[in-house]
Amino acid sequence: MLNERSKLILNLLLEKRKVNLEETAKLLGVTERTIRNDLAKIDGFLTENNLTNLKKETMINYSIENEQSTTIHRVLNKIHADSEKQIDYWEEPIYRLGFLYNKLFWSEQRITIESLEKELFVSRSTINNDLKKLKNMAKEMSIDILFEKNKGLYLLGKEEKLRILYFHFIDLFEQYNYNLEISNDDEAAILTYWIRKVEEELMIEISYSSFQRLIPIMRTITGRIQQGKKVTINSKNLNPKSSYEMDIIDNNCVILEKYFNIIIPPSEVVFISKQIYRSNLIKNEVVYQGYQVNLDIIVNSCIKEISKLLKIDLTLDKELFKHLALHFQTTITKDDYEIAHLITKETFKDIKAVHEHIYTVVKRVMQDIGRREHIPFNNEMEWLFITLHIVSSIEKIKDRIAEELNVILICHMGIGTSQFLKYQLNHYFKFKPRIVTKKILSEEANKADMIISTIHLQDFNIPYIQVTPYVTEVDIKNIQRLEKQIIEEKITFQEEGVWKGRSEPMLKDLLTEETIETKVSVNDWEEAIIYSGKILEKTGVITNEYTQAMVEAVKNFGPYIVIAPRIALAHASSKDGVHQIGMSLITLDEGVEFGNKDNDPVRIVICLAAIDHHTHLKALSELVEELNNEEFVNMLLHSDKEEIVKVINQK
Repeated sequence: MLNERSKLILNLLLEKRKVNLEETAKLLGVTERTIRNDLAKIDGFLTENNLTNLKKETMINYSIENEQSTTIHRVLNKIHADSEKQIDYWEEPIYRLGFLYNKLFWSEQRITIESLEKELFVSRSTINNDLKKLKNMAKEMSIDILFEKNKGLYLLGKEEKLRILYFHFIDLFEQYNYNLEISNDDEAAILTYWIRKVEEELMIEISYSSFQRLIPIMRTITGRIQQGKKVTINSKNLNPKSSYEMDIIDNNCVILEKYFNIIIPPSEVVFISKQIYRSNLIKNEVVYQGYQVNLDIIVNSCIKEISKLLKIDLTLDKELFKHLALHFQTTITKDDYEIAHLITKETFKDIKAVHEHIYTVVKRVMQDIGRREHIPFNNEMEWLFITLHIVSSIEKIKDRIAEELNVILICHMGIGTSQFLKYQLNHYFKFKPRIVTKKILSEEANKADMIISTIHLQDFNIPYIQVTPYVTEVDIKNIQRLEKQIIEEKITFQEEGVWKGRSEPMLKDLLTEETIETKVSVNDWEEAIIYSGKILEKTGVITNEYTQAMVEAVKNFGPYIVIAPRIALAHASSKDGVHQIGMSLITLDEGVEFGNKDNDPVRIVICLAAIDHHTHLKALSELVEELNNEEFVNMLLHSDKEEIVKVINQK
């Protein structure tokens, strides 16, 4: 049976005639492997209905025959009609567990086993066996399923835990095309509108599957509040987002309060915030723009340390930085229980076996970072997700190297045969071979990475392989083997040489008497940023365009730059007028408001100009570490620039 995601992909195929594996995975917020499994289900569906299977045009593109559209639409409509009829869900054990928990979760009264027998059409022994399994599952979440004599069953546990287990069953129920929460289209519409509005104001984009999951989650939250069952968690223990983000969510909760006739207390706003940021994000402008400084440091440290251990330079992969930043931000708010259910044990074993070395390196690095940063990066599934990101980055680097390989082609049978040989190679490989004659081979050979020839060659130090004029399968495999060897040599660096020439200045190199001003008088936050920017303009580090970009960033993104009480770290994109890495620091005689109610007023403004994702990290890490020291902050506020420089130079 096709699940909802498979149906969606099939409808995309009917609409567009073709889908791309990578794009579809990104759209739906799942792995490419999951999409391949869905495509296999679609092929099974087509076969069952005597239709032609999908056409696999390349490794990543799939299409469907136009002539089949009408028939497929008719079959899908029939499936939809049949799904409206009663289905024997109770034949599936996992459905029964979800059904039992659903009844216990929502019921205002005790539930009797007799009533469950009638509703599920199964025996008392089956119900008891299911309850035993459900009790074991609930115990993992510190939830008890208790029985009161002559009354029935009920749940006992913290409201937050009760909901999280319920959300787990919401995920499982997707395969049955069965939605427990949304009772009418109006509810679905208002919740969809609400999530999109919050997305827009938070400047994030949630993946398709996470968005669809959030709708019943939000209905669960509003439903529980309607029943008078609210979370009583301490917001400080929940890793809440900044007050600015919380205010956005809180302000939008008015919409839900009016529609569902409820009052949403602060603890529920924190809980809702956590559910939003537990979602798989495919975009987060705040993260992309670098306004979460500690996250930047962790991500860059992770990439650099993994690069060193693998001896593969991953630090230039901007996409890897974005993906890990999004992943870490989401992970920090997730519970281990949730992460464990995102990948099956079988998939875990398969991926770990194929990429064992990379997995081991990731595990080591994440454990080190976790201990250093006091973040619980100690989950096997977490290590596996990061492994997949690293593998993807390495494959991209290999593809780029393959495309850039300088390959010389020599054929002794004339231009026609040479062109045919080149055409065959273009079909199988990413590199673009150049046809040269034996006469000029000696001139070109030194520039080449590989020589492919139909004749025997002597006295060449360049990797060389002899093939037949009409390439055979054996020839292709031999070339692939040599290409792989060359790529492995190119991608692997010697540790002592890779970072050579990459200047990573320290804090004392950037904060000097030229770049520090104390007791500065300004009227507002905008003047404070402009003043700190002007210092770097005078030293030639940035242009006025960068200073204005820093101001616009606060207007567009809010006061994310206020990173701690009394401290703002202003910066913008390196594309906006940065000539070289630089940093300035000013202290204000009077604090100014940036709009961050937790950390205002600001009295220290730091301006950072970066040229990439990593060169500034050593200095920034030093600065952040010092700013966590109250004595250092007080020293900045009560010293002149000569004294500040002296203290920094002693560090």
